[in-house]
Order: sequence, then C-alpha cells, then structure tokens
Amino acid sequence: MIRAIRDGDKVAFQQVFYACYDGLCQYACTMLKDMDEAEDVVQAMFVKVWEKRESLGIQTSMRSYLFRSVYHQCLNQLEHRAIKWKHQEQGAYDKLGEVQQPEVFPEELEERIKAAIGELPEQCRIIFMMSRYEEMKYAEIAARMNLSVNTIENQVSKALKILRGRLKDNFV
Repeated sequence: MIRAIRDGDKVAFQQVFYACYDGLCQYACTMLKDMDEAEDVVQAMFVKVWEKRESLGIQTSMRSYLFRSVYHQCLNQLEHRAIKWKHQEQGAYDKLGEVQQPEVFPEELEERIKAAIGELPEQCRIIFMMSRYEEMKYAEIAARMNLSVNTIENQVSKALKILRGRLKDNFV
C-alpha cells in the first residue's frame, strides 16, 4: 500500500483515507476536544501525505504512521492554541478600559469592507470569500481550486493583511 501511494496510486490513497479517516478524527478529537478542529487536522495531514508521497519515510505500518502524524499535528495545534490564547489575553489586558469607537456607522463600514474585498487580487478574493463567507475549510477550498492547503492559508493571510491595512483608518 505504501509503495502504491508513493507511486501516485489514487485508489490506494483513497482506500487508506476511507479506512482510517473516522478513527483518526476520533483520536484527534480526544486531544483537541473539538471535532471540527480535529477534522481540519486530519484533512491537512492527508493532504500533506499526498503532497509528500514520493518521499514518505514510513518504517512502520501506514496506520501507525498516520496516527503518529495526527498526534504530532494535534500537539502543534494545542501549542498554537495556547500561544494564541496568551496573546489574546495579553491584548485584552492591555486594552482594559479602552473603548474603540468606529469613525463610521456599521452600514458605511460594511460598504468599505466590501469595497476593500473587491480590490483584492482575484484568486486571493475568491479564496477569502470561500473561507469567510461560505465558511469552507481550507482543505475543501484546496480541493475545489486544485491548490495546496498551504497556498490557501497563505492567500487568506495575504487577504487579511491587505484588508487590515486598508481598513485600519476606520477605527480611532
């Protein structure tokens, strides 16, 4: 099975995916305590396995390799979550007592946001809209657009950076 996947056999990859997906999601959920996040981790891991299939260094069974990969991805996710929480907590502490008032009314702000989104590069705008307005997961967008999950992540980050820059003047 491993050799077939290394050789690009999509059927073999699908068989492994369908055989292991549910179990991997349950396993990830026991660590992350969030099924949506667990599914994202498992999907991203499968995308990574397929993208790096030619150089897979599997010394054990495919199943063991996948569970170990999910375990490490979950640890990374938990670490990322802790760092994010720490920054949010610090930001809330720093802004304690500060109230930011928008310079514009909600309708005007919505129009400015739509205009800023409309100015994004085409692919970046499409990916951002799928992520934020259609609430699609990065793996779903990647599959639909035939791109890697990393490309999707980079495009969403790029869109957010551009939008922050264009909309920062709307707040005092």
